[in-house]
Amino acid sequence: MNLASLDLNLLVALDALLSEASVGRAALRIGLSQPATSHALRRLRGILGDPLLVRVGARMEPTPRAQALRAPLRQALDQVRGLF
Repeated sequence: MNLASLDLNLLVALDALLSEASVGRAALRIGLSQPATSHALRRLRGILGDPLLVRVGARMEPTPRAQALRAPLRQALDQVRGLF
């Protein structure tokens, strides 16, 4: 993966999406519109090659890959926040 092409805001969006398991609630949490957050999820799915969140009935569930990303993602974001 080319890190130069990765937008760090996508990691913030991924963290919110995994925490909220809802595009709408994640959008509110990070201050984006629902369509912008949905677009971020689409980009993340393409980059990671995984659906990340799948609809189960009326709600979204994280895939096993998404669940495995939670802890490393939080650590990475904490480290980036520590830089600033």
